[in-house]
Amino acid sequence: MYNKLMNKGFLLLTSTGLTSPNIYKKFKDVVYDPQKQSVAIITTAAEGKENNKYSQLAKKQFESLGFVSVDFVDLETQPEKDLSSYEIIYVCGGNTFKLLKFARNANFKLSIEKLLERNGIYIGVSAGSIIVGPSIEIAGEVVADKNEVGLEDLTGFGITNLIVLPHYSSEVEEETKAFEAKHGVIVERLSNSQAALIENGEKTIIE
Repeated sequence: MYNKLMNKGFLLLTSTGLTSPNIYKKFKDVVYDPQKQSVAIITTAAEGKENNKYSQLAKKQFESLGFVSVDFVDLETQPEKDLSSYEIIYVCGGNTFKLLKFARNANFKLSIEKLLERNGIYIGVSAGSIIVGPSIEIAGEVVADKNEVGLEDLTGFGITNLIVLPHYSSEVEEETKAFEAKHGVIVERLSNSQAALIENGEKTIIE
């Protein structure tokens, strides 16, 4: 089992969101009635927040699927934001340490758990995929982010047991193996065209 909490909902963990055709298609397969569903795009880690080109691309992708309610949310400046009305939460990439810090401050873990309880969909992009695992240590050791916020506790949300390495390529295989040996873990390597879908606690790799 890759998720000790989930018996409802979907976790879609990606490197680049819905840009891969197969990931886009799979997302379409699990969505119902987009016109009646709301999407929150979490821009906290993205440089430029909602003005980031990838944040804007995500919004256009949702709108092209028929979603009419797509909101940008920044956990850094809106920590009290109520996310309970959203059926889909999409977490943009960026600095993993920054994302986890402000996600913690906003009690975002609880929002994700409640989203899954109501059979919603969580889409993580890069850093957004890492924070739902047991630890974000990989973000500081393999293709490392800068810990610009001075985060000391690197514990992730533990919503899934997967330790995801987004943007994986063969060039970082030795670093990845060293990380696995050091920490006694198995890393889920995800290239820019792959995603891990977790449904009913079971993992499927989309390629």
